[in-house]
Amino acid sequence: MTGIKENNNCRIIRPAQAAYRRYRRRVFQRSMAIGWVVVTIAVFVLIYLIWGETAIDFFSDPTRVRAMVGNYPVASRLIFFIANFLQVIIAIIPGEPFELAAGYAFGALEGTIICMAAIYAASTLIFLLVKRYGRSVIELFFEAERIDQVRLFRAPGRLNILMYLLLFIPGTPKDILTYLAGLTPMRLSSWLVIISARLISVVTSTVSGGLLGTQNYLFGIAVFTVTAVVAGIGIMYYKRLNRKAEEEERRLSETDVTNERFQR
Repeated sequence: MTGIKENNNCRIIRPAQAAYRRYRRRVFQRSMAIGWVVVTIAVFVLIYLIWGETAIDFFSDPTRVRAMVGNYPVASRLIFFIANFLQVIIAIIPGEPFELAAGYAFGALEGTIICMAAIYAASTLIFLLVKRYGRSVIELFFEAERIDQVRLFRAPGRLNILMYLLLFIPGTPKDILTYLAGLTPMRLSSWLVIISARLISVVTSTVSGGLLGTQNYLFGIAVFTVTAVVAGIGIMYYKRLNRKAEEEERRLSETDVTNERFQR
C-alpha cells in the first residue's frame, strides 16, 4: 500500500513541477519583453528631457551624426556591434531598427559589415549553446507552444536548403529559426554557410538607412516599401510551408496508426 501511495504522489508531483517550470519560464519571458520595452521608452524619454529638441535636431541631421561617428571611430562601431549582437541573442527585439540605424550612421556598406559580423557572432554562440543545453535555452525566449508550431525541420533530407531559403527571404521569423537550428542534426560548418543567407535582408535595411543618411528620402522610402511587400510575401510563404509540413506529419501519423491496426 505504501508503494502505491508513493507512486500516486509521484504522478501528481511531477506534472505539477513541470507546470510550475513552464509558468516560471513564461513569467521570465514576459518580464524580459516588458523590461526591454520599458527600458527603451525610458531611454528615449530621458534623452528628450535632458536634450529635448537639440537631440531631435542632431539625429535628424545625417551630416552631424556621421561627423560624431568620425570623431569616435572605434567606440561608435563597437557600440553598434554590441547592440546588434544583443538583439540577436535576446530575440524579442526586432533587428530592422538597428540595421536602419547602422546604414544611416555608417553608410550601407560599412553598416552591412557591422551588422553581419554581429549576426555571425551571435548566431554561432546561439547554435553552440542550443547544441550543448538543448531546448531549455530556446524556452528562455520563446514559449513552448511557439516552438512546437514550427514543423518545417522534421525532414532532415532538405534541412540545409530549407533553412537557407527561409533566412534568405525577408519577413520570415529569423529569430526563432536561429535558435531552432541548434536542435536539428545540422553541423556548425553548414550553419556558418547558412547564416550568409541573412545578407539580403540586412542589405535592404542598411541601404534604406544609408539613403536616408544621404537625404535621398524618396528612393529610401521606395526601397523600404518594396522590402515591406517582399517581407509580407515571405511571411505568407513561411506559413504555407509550415502548414504543409504539419499536414504531411499528420498524414504520416495517420498512416502509421492504420498500419499498426492492420498488423494487430
